[in-house]
Amino acid sequence: MKSTLDKNIYGFLELKKIYLKNYFYGLVFAILFHLFLFLSLIFLTQNESQEMIKEKLQIVNYVELGPPPSIIENQINIIKENSKPTFGNLKAAKKGEETSDFETPKESKPVRDVKVEDSKLVEKKVEAVDETYYVSVDVMPEPFGGIEKLQQNVTYPDEARKNSIIGKVFVKAFINENGEVTKTEIIKGLGFGCDEEASWIIKNTRFRSGKKNGKPVKVQMVIPITFHP
Repeated sequence: MKSTLDKNIYGFLELKKIYLKNYFYGLVFAILFHLFLFLSLIFLTQNESQEMIKEKLQIVNYVELGPPPSIIENQINIIKENSKPTFGNLKAAKKGEETSDFETPKESKPVRDVKVEDSKLVEKKVEAVDETYYVSVDVMPEPFGGIEKLQQNVTYPDEARKNSIIGKVFVKAFINENGEVTKTEIIKGLGFGCDEEASWIIKNTRFRSGKKNGKPVKVQMVIPITFHP
């Protein structure tokens, strides 16, 4: 029994030595490994910081500019005329004759008085544009083809058909001197799409111009549009 106990103690000591040895090696390896990681991290961060600094740095070359160009003021050259006036051949004047500074050419003709006529001012009369839409004129506007054809172009709205709407829409039309309808106003309507249809039909209808004193004028007139199925 004593020998068995000695063997167990000896085995325990051997295991303890092996454990301490392995523990030491493991500790050294762990320290070296962490030291390697730490140094690698420092090295990488330094490289990245240097690259960032290189990217941010910009080299600016300064070029020295020369002196500004001189400003030359515009000089005005003054030309002096040295030419002398020429005269005709001077002759010695005899006693009792009038003298003259120059000789009159033989072919010269006496200068006559020139009459200047006053220019006549031509006044142009500017005709004023009449913007009045007359209610009553000598010849009232009339649609081409007559009121009957205008009525034939009317489309009975579906909404009015569904609600059995029957009646007339009274539209005031403003017709210019060219027979064109410039605008419309609903005097009395039926609704249900009838007012819009009546206004659209009249706006798209061409009229014979109304006349006053033989001249085309602007006219306003009320036109009834009938709606029925």
